[in-house]
Amino acid sequence: MSVAASPIDALFDRIRQIDGFLLACLVDGTSGMMMGSVQEQGDLSVPVAGAGACDVVNVLSLMTGELALKGDLEDVIVTLTSHYHLIRKLEIGSSGPLVLLVTLDKPQTNLAMALREVRDLTASLT
Repeated sequence: MSVAASPIDALFDRIRQIDGFLLACLVDGTSGMMMGSVQEQGDLSVPVAGAGACDVVNVLSLMTGELALKGDLEDVIVTLTSHYHLIRKLEIGSSGPLVLLVTLDKPQTNLAMALREVRDLTASLT
């Protein structure tokens, strides 16, 4: 008898297929609690990455609210010399936002394709 994978595990399994995948984590945007994570290499700190992604989303959400910009934050792309960090804010139900962070190896990743894959994969959750 096999146990059905949780929606988070299923999401992570699909995210791991993105070229250049290094790390993914899903964090409760309100409390900062880690909901789940998966990592290809052990040299990146998942808790630090998740907390940082939440901070980025919170600051940008506050900034856009203060500037009275129309629309909600969807994605943040951070480019470093060797990595891409794709941060996606997910509104699922009424429990508050979730923050998905996907870290990718820059030389192995097509940024546009990776962002599209993350958006497509998360569309079924929202």
